[in-house]
Amino acid sequence: MIQETRLWLIVGVVTIAVSFVIIATLGFNLGIDFTGGSLLVIEGRAPDAEAVRTLLQEELELPVTVSLADGQYFIRTVPLTEEEHAAVVAALEAAGMFMQELRYESIGPTIGTELRRKATLSLGLVSLVIIVYLIFIFRETKGIIAGWKFGLAALYALLHDLAVVTALFVILGEVLNVVMDTLFVTAMLSLLGFSVNDTIVIFDRFKRDWRTRSSGNFLDILDRAVRACVTRSLNISFAILLVLGALFFFGGESIRWFVVALIAGTIVGTYSSLLVAPPLLYYLARR
Repeated sequence: MIQETRLWLIVGVVTIAVSFVIIATLGFNLGIDFTGGSLLVIEGRAPDAEAVRTLLQEELELPVTVSLADGQYFIRTVPLTEEEHAAVVAALEAAGMFMQELRYESIGPTIGTELRRKATLSLGLVSLVIIVYLIFIFRETKGIIAGWKFGLAALYALLHDLAVVTALFVILGEVLNVVMDTLFVTAMLSLLGFSVNDTIVIFDRFKRDWRTRSSGNFLDILDRAVRACVTRSLNISFAILLVLGALFFFGGESIRWFVVALIAGTIVGTYSSLLVAPPLLYYLARR
């Protein structure tokens, strides 16, 4: 299954590189959780997003960006007071552009910066703890391969997963105006745990198979370990996807993109555990 290690290594590197290019080219569409400001989501009768933007800029002199998706207008602006919020709604109603307000939230710039810092710190700390944990549990494999190489291979798979899912949401942000908020960070932290769990199972199976056979080709034993775990990994992922699919269709609009992130992470995490981390482990074992 992983006998063509060079091919899988190239696919993994190219996937990560393309993901980073997409992220760097399109940029993040951060939610107000991280940037600070106010967000209004309204259902209205405006001819287009530009008409709403022009109205609010001319009548209320507010710096706004407006986008349209699924018949809903997403209005982002500076943090608003309750009076200013009411003025925005009144201006839209007077212009015949307002039907109903679907969502409103406002976060100050200081809180947004703090949330962004904590989100970055959380992802970094979780990744560090995972590496230390892997080095610890595989510390007895020095006769086979240094424990830190297991940690590095798992970290590479995690980087692959985070890059792919982030690139997907960057594209969704460009096409459908999907934002990255605290729920997205929560999904990424969940993805880290799921992905590394699958990787640990495969690595542990390899360790046990190597000790049982005590000799043999490293790649053959690693390949057998991966094959032995394929059915388990696919069955678990399928069961998780069934639950996430139900949440996507019946869970409501507020968690829809959170669920999409988990679905994408489950698929990518299963792939990386089977075909990204093991090939790199083999490459490191030869060095």
